[in-house]
Amino acid sequence: MLLAPRQRQLTEEASPTFSAGRKLSEVEQALLWSLLQEDPVCPSRVLLDKAAHRQILIAVSLRHVNRWRATWGLNRRKGRPRPAEGSRPGATVAEVIQVTPHLPCVGVHLFAQWLDHQDAFGPVVAQLTQAVEAHKHTHPDDDFALLHHRESTILHRFEALFFAPLLGIDRLSEFDTREHPLKTLIGHGYQSSTLRQFLGQLERVDAAASLMPALVADRAGPIIYVDGHMIAYWSRHSMHKGKITMLGRIMAGSQGVMAHDDTGQAVFVAYYPPDIHVSQVILASCQHVAEATGSALFVIDRAVNSVALAHAFHDQDLGLLCMLDDNEHKGLGSFEATLVDILEDGTKVYSGPWKECRQDDPRHFVMVEPTADKTLVYWGTPKVEEALEVSEWPRVYRERNKIQELSFKRMIDHGGLDINHGRKTILGPDRHHQRKKEQLDESLETAHERVDQKEEAVKSQQAKVAESEAQGHGRRLEQRQGKLVTLEQELQDAKGKQAKLAEHAATLGPASQRADRDFRKQTIMTMRTLFLEHMLRALLAALLATLQTQVSLEQVLRLAFERRGARMETPSQVVYWVNTTGLSLSNRRLLGDIVEGLCAMDLQEQGKPIHVRLKDMPP
Repeated sequence: MLLAPRQRQLTEEASPTFSAGRKLSEVEQALLWSLLQEDPVCPSRVLLDKAAHRQILIAVSLRHVNRWRATWGLNRRKGRPRPAEGSRPGATVAEVIQVTPHLPCVGVHLFAQWLDHQDAFGPVVAQLTQAVEAHKHTHPDDDFALLHHRESTILHRFEALFFAPLLGIDRLSEFDTREHPLKTLIGHGYQSSTLRQFLGQLERVDAAASLMPALVADRAGPIIYVDGHMIAYWSRHSMHKGKITMLGRIMAGSQGVMAHDDTGQAVFVAYYPPDIHVSQVILASCQHVAEATGSALFVIDRAVNSVALAHAFHDQDLGLLCMLDDNEHKGLGSFEATLVDILEDGTKVYSGPWKECRQDDPRHFVMVEPTADKTLVYWGTPKVEEALEVSEWPRVYRERNKIQELSFKRMIDHGGLDINHGRKTILGPDRHHQRKKEQLDESLETAHERVDQKEEAVKSQQAKVAESEAQGHGRRLEQRQGKLVTLEQELQDAKGKQAKLAEHAATLGPASQRADRDFRKQTIMTMRTLFLEHMLRALLAALLATLQTQVSLEQVLRLAFERRGARMETPSQVVYWVNTTGLSLSNRRLLGDIVEGLCAMDLQEQGKPIHVRLKDMPP
């Protein structure tokens, strides 16, 4: 009985150790090895063609390839290859080695492995699962896909939304048109229709309220910074409008109120229509934050500068630190100023109340007088005065720019903060019409009172003129007649203004309807952005703990996250290469430091250690 020639068994020990040579790099060696595992008797010329089909052009001779095959023990036997009589025994390619020669966004893949090791998405998936179960309980007749998703499905789809900004995808529709490594990143590829459906179903189960605890998983700091962020929205429908700060235009949009603690961690977000001033919603937002975090000191910009809000915060036992408008004081002369501190640059810090006693004003003031600039005045409620030294007020207030303003810019750059999500609108009464009508009604009432006053004044003056005529006055009669003419003219002017206001009120027409955005999807995606920012800051902190040099988050994103490279997996390790083509010497040195820091973080992928290296690759 004839027996087939015995084939070599490929075990994990058969995978060689690759090291960069003079002609073949590690990635090219690993690719040739993996191709030979698929077809050990493949001619070397065909082997190079297969590598070229994978967009790796190996510029070596066939003789050099044959030398490597002989080294690995995978050279062809003499003569023509025999027909295969069955599948080749031994391990598969995945069991021996796996090579990805072109891997976009290498840093994002490393970030994903770090998140998996930290179990970062565990609390998010748990909160979403609770929201689904609560919806099932309250709406037993509902039936849609999310209600039947496994936790793994929820995880993968949320990961797709989470990583999208880092892959250069701002809008979900770009999943259908842009090249992205989502398949290699999370093991699943999605189209925009699937993710839109997922986001819409998250909206139905009110996922925004459920995700809020995930933002404050860690204990928040004692001081909360609150600020608003306006996003423009273009629509042909009649919608409520407000001033979009970044564009300087009056148009439709959304107004986000976001809160961060003094470490920069986001703890709250809510959206409101742009025509509603932040001072009308800030107290309710701060009460919500205080209940969720236990923090009762808030720092807000001059948008909420008013005595009424100071009273409102004080009545709710909340502290508010704000800044006084320049037109409300005349420097130190407006206050009973007491010198508190002199800073190193010569700036003097004073403290005290108003010079003129104001019983209805509960605020305490801190004045900062620089050596060559205008005086700045900060104010706080009694709770702030109890909790903070007055000399610390200016520093605490200035931290707002670093914690929130710069954070907003970062999230716009790499987090999709300025992108509108969701086209759904809600019709309601036209608040612009209501405000105009209220203003007109108030103006008409004032005009009517003014006409009545002028008529009374004219009648009174007419009586005085008649009296002077009866008594034969000379000069006094002329004076009274002159004043009567003036009063009659004022009466005519008042009646004319009243008539114009009445005409304007008549042309105003009946109340109509305007639309507001449905902010549920926008809130969910903004929480996604805040969660992404939180995780990036945590990664940066872990990276800086391993480095001797200081790097910024922007440098990590630009040098590591946005660059392509390659990946190789062996039975014992996973190696990532980062392409350095086009980098200047200083940036290459900085990227080298980042890579060393990533290696020192002991990253793992499926239990295998991850090694990161630099590599010059052709464009």
